[in-house]
Amino acid sequence: MARYANDGMIRIVRVPSIANIAAPTVAEVAAGTHITNFVTKDGLTVPANQNFVDNSSLAETFDAQVVGSFGGPISLTGIRDAATDTLWDLIVYGLGGFLWVRRGIATATAVAAAQKVEVYPVMWHEPVPMQTASNEQGRFTAQAAVTSQPNSKAVQAA
Repeated sequence: MARYANDGMIRIVRVPSIANIAAPTVAEVAAGTHITNFVTKDGLTVPANQNFVDNSSLAETFDAQVVGSFGGPISLTGIRDAATDTLWDLIVYGLGGFLWVRRGIATATAVAAAQKVEVYPVMWHEPVPMQTASNEQGRFTAQAAVTSQPNSKAVQAA
């Protein structure tokens, strides 16, 4: 089993356009902005809501359930950069597009066919500066609505 720690093994790209979220192309991802270096180590949260539907009757003493809807927003904690402020400037209210995430491969490794990836269709909200604190980087949070069902089991196309 090839387990890995997340540090240095995730790549995040904001992509303007992807035709098929099950198989994004290398060219589509290359047209995006690599933002991993501007996200804190604990700064990526993907949709995590898992809802359940009651599936029992008054005649039963066990509260049975079946799976229901799922979803939720994307959340990023970004790092402010006095020189370029890349991520802060990139995220603006109402910006659509896609968040492309690759896990388990070194961040610096080039995007290539057959890699397992996640693709989230998103629309960004206004980024918000985080509360200041002593001995902390300048940071902000940004959330994005996931506008349609993402593909968390996509395969990178050539």
